[in-house]
Formats: sequence, structure tokens, C-alpha cells
Amino acid sequence: MNRLTSLVRAQLSGEVLGERTPVAALAMQVVISALLCAVVRGEVGGYGYAIFALCLPLALTTVPLLGELAPLLRADPASEWVGALPVTPRDLRLSRVVTLLLIMGALAAASLVPAALLAPDTIGLAERPLLVVMGVLQTWAVAAGLLLLQVALGRGGDTFMVALQTLLFVAIMIGALVGLRSLAILADVEGPTGPWLLLPPAWFSAPFAAAGPGMAGAMAAGAVLLAAIVLALAPFPPAPRARSTRSVLGTLLTPARLLAERLWVTREERGAFGLVYEALPAERDFVVRTYPLVAAPLLLVLLGADASTTEGEGLYALLLFAPGAYLPFVLMHVPTSATPAARWVVDTAPTDPLDEDRGARKAVAVRLLLPLYLAMGGLVAALASPALALRLWPLALASGLLALKVLWRQGGPRPLSTKAQELLNAGENGLGGDLLTVAIAMTLLAAVSWQKLPSSGPGWALLGAMALIAMAGAARSRARSS
Repeated sequence: MNRLTSLVRAQLSGEVLGERTPVAALAMQVVISALLCAVVRGEVGGYGYAIFALCLPLALTTVPLLGELAPLLRADPASEWVGALPVTPRDLRLSRVVTLLLIMGALAAASLVPAALLAPDTIGLAERPLLVVMGVLQTWAVAAGLLLLQVALGRGGDTFMVALQTLLFVAIMIGALVGLRSLAILADVEGPTGPWLLLPPAWFSAPFAAAGPGMAGAMAAGAVLLAAIVLALAPFPPAPRARSTRSVLGTLLTPARLLAERLWVTREERGAFGLVYEALPAERDFVVRTYPLVAAPLLLVLLGADASTTEGEGLYALLLFAPGAYLPFVLMHVPTSATPAARWVVDTAPTDPLDEDRGARKAVAVRLLLPLYLAMGGLVAALASPALALRLWPLALASGLLALKVLWRQGGPRPLSTKAQELLNAGENGLGGDLLTVAIAMTLLAAVSWQKLPSSGPGWALLGAMALIAMAGAARSRARSS
């Protein structure tokens, strides 16, 4: 028992205790849960409220489990070192499972405790702790399911997991936008019947049904039993291994890269440009935190933007400018790396930090911003109007490149230099202000451009002027260095 306690304490210290404790994330979950439950509690019955309450931890823990908490579902990178200690493999596995259960239980409780405190009178005081217990069991079952999925996918499942995270991200945002308008549906639900039996929150809410648990209760018990078997017997998937940086998108962007290296990137910046261009998209921690954000602008389309109406055309205009709105979050993760110790190769090279900064910024522009804006432009041209896309796309791209230059913080953490957990704790303080400022600026710019910009001329002229200025600056740098 002492060995297990020591192992769990050490693993918790490495994951969430001390400076790594996600205080801001937990507080945000408490606030979100309290606000939503305060709105819902008077609109639905006991069973409907329980379903709603259990949807909150399902949404707020599943996406992190696919993203920043994904290492919890993988093999411990320090397993060989810990295995040299006087402990048994059974102790190591049990400590890993206990650590996972404690962390996921704490995350779930952050949204479940406010939900239990604000439960309607139809849920008695004695039943409210049961709401927290059922929510925690649901969270553990989901964690076991994702563990089993990663075991089945093996080392090649990263792309699928990112796609799954993106789909869940979209589903959560759609639910947040339209869910409160559908409370009448939950108000009429008194028990788990029909389509409700397809939803895990309906299973774990079965104790609060008017007619008793029934089939849903049996399904919840089966899910918990299966989760216990998976956590007890299934191997943790292996840690990610090195993989090729080649991709279809990288191949398609080769002409843009060659053109940038010929006309824009100076000789001194080329090393940092190539490193960030090739390595950053191969960093799993960067991909799972930033790529799902691409789905956020697509919500404007999924929610029914109709280009034949004035309001619909305005939504498509916002779609074109949307990538710049979450640029601060993307830039915050540029220093992300699973192997920051490998930075010594760059740190010992005779490279000026300013050249490294400029090269990395230009790599982000070509490798991340350019394909995003091309995709958004093509989407608007296909779904709305080619004329609208051609009129606004140049200004949208120019505004994104300008925002990249303004937001890039020289002297900050070097690219590919910091573990994601440390980076998030260090950077989250100023992130909210940047996100809000850029989002407001991009929204205003989209609205003004859509209303005032002529059908041709200024947008392309601005983009061309920026390109000429950039090429002239690169030419001067080459002349000084020769």
C-alpha cells in the first residue's frame, strides 16, 4: 500500500499538482456549470435535469482527454526508470489507473458539484450526491472507452483521434448554441425510452427516472463493468514514436514554400523557417490543441448561412476573416514540443534569435495561415459566391498576415522549446485579452469590408503592397549579408 501511495503521489505531482494544477480550467468549469444549471433548473424535471447535468462533464472532459490530457491514456514515458525501483508491474499499472481515475474524477466533479447544489426540488437532498457519483462513473467509463480505442488504433491512430476531437469540438459548440433553445424537449422526458437509450448521459441518469432505472440502468451498469475490465486488463497504448513529417498538405504547399524561400525568407532565416515548417505540424501536442479550432468557423456554415440573404452573406464574410480571430491561441502553442531537450541543436548553432523569430513567423504564415485562408476562400466561393470570395479574400489574408506580425512576441519562448503543459500554465494569463481584442478587430474589419469594399481593387492592392514590402525587405537583408 505504501508503494502504491508513493507512486500515485509522484505521478500526480508530475501531472497536475503544484504549478501544474489547472486552477483556471477548473474554475471555468465551475462557472460554466453553475450558470447553465441555474438557467435550466426551473425549466425541466428531475430526469431531464440529470441528463443535462451529466452532459456537462461529458463535454468538458472528453475533449481534454483527446488533447492535453491524452498522455494519461498512454504509456508512462518514465516507466523504464520507475520500473528499476523495488515495485512490481502490478503496482505500476494500478498506480497509473488510480492516477487517471483521480484526475478525471476531479475534473468531472468541478462541473458536477455546482449542478448537484443547484438541482431542482424534484431531486431530493439525499439524491444529489448520487448525481455527482453517477457523473464521475460516466467520466471513468468514457476514459476507459478512449483508452480501449487508442489500444485498438495503435501508433497510427493520431489522425483519427484529431478528427474525433474536431467532431466533438463542433458538436459541443453546436450544443452550446442551440441546446438552451431545446429545453422543452428535456422538460417532457420522464424516463429513458426510445432514442434516449443511445445517449450515455441518459443511462447514468436512470436513477432519477420516474419509473425507475429499467433498461438504461442496466446499460449504465454494463458500461461501468466494461470500464473496470478495460482499466484492469487492457494495456496502455505505447508512447508516440517519431514519424515522418511528410503529408499531403505539405506536398501541396511545396510551390508556396519554394516561392517564399526565393522571395521572402532570407538566408539567415532559412534554417528556422525550415525547422518550424517541417517539425511543427508533426508535433502531436500542437496538432491536438490547434487543429480542431479550424472547425469553429465552419459552424457558421453548419448553422445555415444562406448566401441569398443579407445576413447569410455577412456570415460568409465573417468566415473569411475567422482564422485571424483565433491566431493568438495558435501562436501560444508554437513553442510546443514533446522533446524540448532536442533544442540544443538549435541553441548551439550560430543563429541570431531575431533571425530565428522571423524565420519561424514566416513558416507559420506559409504552413498554417496560407492553407487556412485558401480553404476558407474556396469554401465561400463554392457555397456562397466566387465574387464575394474574390472581393474579400485578399483583405482577409492581408489582415491575417498583419495580425501575425503584430501578435508575434519576439523574445518569448523559442519555437519547439517547451512542453505543452508548462507552456499553457505560463501563457494563459494574457491569452484571453489577445483573443478578445483580435476577435473584435476581425469582426469589425469583416463587417466594414463586406459593406464598403468595392468589387475589385483595394483588397488585391493591399495584398500586393504587402508582398512588395516583404520582398523588398528580404532583398535588403540579402544585400547586407552578402
